[in-house]
Amino acid sequence: MRRGNEDHPEFLAKSRIIPCEQFSNLLRSALSSPRVFIILLIVEVCFLYLLRWPLLYKFNSFAFWDSGSYLVAHYLLQQGHQPFSYFGWQYGLLPLFIQELGFHLLGATPASFLCLSVPCVMTVAVVMGRIALRESGTAGRILVILSLPLMLAFLLDMPHSLEPALLSLGLLSQAKGQYGRAMAFATAACFTKPSMGYFYGLVLLSFVFLDPRELMVTSGARNSNPGYVWSRGVQTRSLPRESAGPRFSDPRLSVVPAICTAFGLSLLLSIVFGWKTVLRSLLPLSGARAYRALHLGWSGVAKELLYFPGVKPGYYIGTPVAFWVTATVYLMVAAAATWAIARSRAHRTTNREMILTCAILHLGFIALFYGFPASWTYYAYILVAGIIATQTWPPGRMIIGVLCVLAVLANYSEIREALSAWKTMRTNASTAGLFAVSDESAEWNYVISLAKHGNPALFTNFGEAQLLFPWFSAPAGAFIIPGVATNGEIVHERQKLRTAHTVIVPTIPELGNALKNWPGPEFSDVLNDATLEFKGTYFQVYKRRTVH
Repeated sequence: MRRGNEDHPEFLAKSRIIPCEQFSNLLRSALSSPRVFIILLIVEVCFLYLLRWPLLYKFNSFAFWDSGSYLVAHYLLQQGHQPFSYFGWQYGLLPLFIQELGFHLLGATPASFLCLSVPCVMTVAVVMGRIALRESGTAGRILVILSLPLMLAFLLDMPHSLEPALLSLGLLSQAKGQYGRAMAFATAACFTKPSMGYFYGLVLLSFVFLDPRELMVTSGARNSNPGYVWSRGVQTRSLPRESAGPRFSDPRLSVVPAICTAFGLSLLLSIVFGWKTVLRSLLPLSGARAYRALHLGWSGVAKELLYFPGVKPGYYIGTPVAFWVTATVYLMVAAAATWAIARSRAHRTTNREMILTCAILHLGFIALFYGFPASWTYYAYILVAGIIATQTWPPGRMIIGVLCVLAVLANYSEIREALSAWKTMRTNASTAGLFAVSDESAEWNYVISLAKHGNPALFTNFGEAQLLFPWFSAPAGAFIIPGVATNGEIVHERQKLRTAHTVIVPTIPELGNALKNWPGPEFSDVLNDATLEFKGTYFQVYKRRTVH
């Protein structure tokens, strides 16, 4: 028999609230434990690799896109060729060196290529977790968990995965007050990609030389100003004074670790690649030329992130766009408020410095380095690092809650795509054991039957199809893109297309037609005497009766 008060509305309401409170307490307890929180992030990374595996181990990505180009770069290095002089290379030499070590141990295969990124991805996840543990509370840690798929959406090649690992380690070191170590990581990032590492190093130098540690507020100071209360709360709760790393008494000593790092990496890479190649790799000239030639940036294709013909409202809510735009606006507002307080007071907390640093880096990325519509993936971790440092700002917790909801919505499209890939993509021998949809596999089999015995040539900007399928001639270039490819690569590709009996041009919808989209005149006439033999959704095949 039920007791009388069990049917009372007040009792029923309380019975529903108690499980919610228990769950909330359990969640708060789990997130407050550093070990449990970090383990959750590591498990999430493993789950993301498993979920995305068909999209990572994809035929298109290796055969015709840039994942395969890194394996071609390895092949060319094994042939004794050098980057910049023989084949185009737009990144630093440190990732190329690490990649060669990895391939020496694991072999040069698509699977080993993906394995090389795992330590870097794990590093970013763990470091972001440690930043959240230092700089934020429960809300910020929930945001890290929910936005981790967005922060790890960068490409899994060595340049694009090593740079986030180094820069995130730099941000963590800065949060600890270890500016020398942070500048060392920024310097190493310059040898990885000659872009954000320079900018971050400049920001660190400005903090070191323009704002000495002794100006930080002392524990005995008192002030009733709300801005002061916020800054004191940030300092005492997120980074106690006794836990802050020491700053050198002479600011010039803070650059010593960076100088040692630069000297050591320069010496090592010069021994392997030559000092002239090292100098060329430290200048972002190839990337700048490619940006101009391909019309990248906000004056070109980047604006398609925010608008393109036929865009629907669901695009903004069901993709990372709403999260990225909202987080960007909020971080800029928080940084402006932080800067206003910093200008009116002769003190600074490490927490507010993190907000300013991430806002400056994010703004610099948007203004200087943003290229393709999907370039937001490169530095999303910097954006989130700045956001979680604002939780102690009065409206911070509420806005972080909104961003958590937007992160969930942003992940929806990514999860749906990954689940769909598991249903629609398969591996088979014709695609070198890589995942592809059945229609593309069937079309590729037909292309092989047409071209395999006809001295075929393939034109793509990227990819290792020539290595995956030995009936192609050996590749002579890794990145056949304007501004990056050397003159020798272009001449060789042109000659190959002009003399081949059969020419295959991938027209995969997500990649486009590389021959048609080439912006210059170099390849405009290579098919003048060839006839279109086959036109499919994914490939076109041209044949010529006479060969030059």
